[in-house]
Amino acid sequence: MSSHPSAKSNRPTRISPLAPASILEMARIKVCIIGTAALRLFGLDLILADLNLAVADKQFDSALSLLHNHSFQDINTDCWQQAIMPGLGKPGGWDSHRLMYPPSSDIVALTPASCWHLNINPDTTFLLESSPYRFPDFLANLEALIRILNALQPIGGNLLLVSYYYSVIVELLQQQPDLKVRIAPGEQFFIDFYMKQLKGSCKLKVLEFCKQIIESTIMVETAREVVLRPDLARKWIKEKYLQLQAEVENSDRNTPVT
Repeated sequence: MSSHPSAKSNRPTRISPLAPASILEMARIKVCIIGTAALRLFGLDLILADLNLAVADKQFDSALSLLHNHSFQDINTDCWQQAIMPGLGKPGGWDSHRLMYPPSSDIVALTPASCWHLNINPDTTFLLESSPYRFPDFLANLEALIRILNALQPIGGNLLLVSYYYSVIVELLQQQPDLKVRIAPGEQFFIDFYMKQLKGSCKLKVLEFCKQIIESTIMVETAREVVLRPDLARKWIKEKYLQLQAEVENSDRNTPVT
């Protein structure tokens, strides 16, 4: 009696860059495409580097094992990834595994969903046009990024990658007024003021205000009145400089030539 062929024995030479997501989805593993690929879906023209997948924590080892069975191989995290990922291998940091499907150069990065602060369920994710590719809802993605920043800022975690994703999705949000009205007051306060702060201590203060707004221990209007506004200070300095520059130019024009 012949045995059933394994995934490795039927190994194709090329696969879609999104194939790892479909492999896990078809195996009923809770997985969601996140990061750059999600931003591309939302309308941003970005080059897809690593395919970032958020995987349910309890199924993470099973997901790794399944991809290994489909000929994916582990690769080391390079220095560039270590520089931008939120504290790989450090307390409070992320636990990501990068794999490649030789000979392709496409890379998939698996990370527990708890690192992305994303609950993978029908309310927060969707399958793209009946395909096996699951993506996060736009607002669910935004809220998850806010929670990541809330978690990493107090411990001094590496925020480079997450801050980039966050700033991009906030920019996209400005183009979708129908979504803006659905944002909760605490999160809207975060959006309005977090990235305007220059110092870490000031960003922590914004996080404190957000928490108080959510807990209804402070009114949004009160928080808006007392939050630091370095952006306004920079605006005032710029306007003052332009005013002085104009006065000097006017003075030069009005000075008679001798």
